Amino acid sequence: MATKKEMEFPRINFVALLAGAFFLVSIFLYWWGIDTTGSLGVSQSSRWSLWSGPSTLFAGSGQSAQTLTTYSPYIGAAIIASTVLVLLGTIPRASRLLVGSGILAILTPILYAVLVNYSISNSCGSMSNCITGPFGTQTITAGPLTFTENWGFQPGFYIEIVGAILAIIAIGFHRTYLTSKAQ
Repeated sequence: MATKKEMEFPRINFVALLAGAFFLVSIFLYWWGIDTTGSLGVSQSSRWSLWSGPSTLFAGSGQSAQTLTTYSPYIGAAIIASTVLVLLGTIPRASRLLVGSGILAILTPILYAVLVNYSISNSCGSMSNCITGPFGTQTITAGPLTFTENWGFQPGFYIEIVGAILAIIAIGFHRTYLTSKAQ
C-alpha cells in the first residue's frame, strides 16, 4: 500500500531570514522626519536615519538634537545585533538566539520612540508653535501665510516593526516545525 508523504519544510527557518532582511533594510532608511508645506509653494522635508541626526530640531534646540544624533546609532547597533541573532537563529538548534533577537527587535522601536519624544519635549521648552510628541501635525498662520507641519516616524521605523513581528513568528515556526523534525 502507498502512504501519503508528509510535507517537508526546509531545515532552515525562512521566516527568520525574512525578518533579518527587514532589519537590514530598515537600518538604511529614514526613521523620523518633519515635512513643512505652506503658502506660495513653500515645501521642505527633513528626514533622519539612525546614522545621521539633525543638527537642530528648532531654533535654540541644539542640545536636544544632539541627544537624538548621539543615541540613534545605538539603536542602529541594536538592530544590527538583532539581525545577527535572527540570522544565527535560522540554524535548527539555535532557538534561544531567535528569542533574544525577538526581544531586542521589540525593544528597539520602543527605545527610539522614547528617544525622539525626549528630544522633542526638551527642544521646545516654553516655545509657542512647537511640535509636541513624536508624531503629529499643526498649522501655523502668520498674517496671510499659512504653514503646515507634519512630523513622525518614517518607513525605516515601520519596516523594523514588521521585522520584529516576523521574528516572533519565526520563533513559533522554529518551535513548531523545526524542533519536531529534529526528533
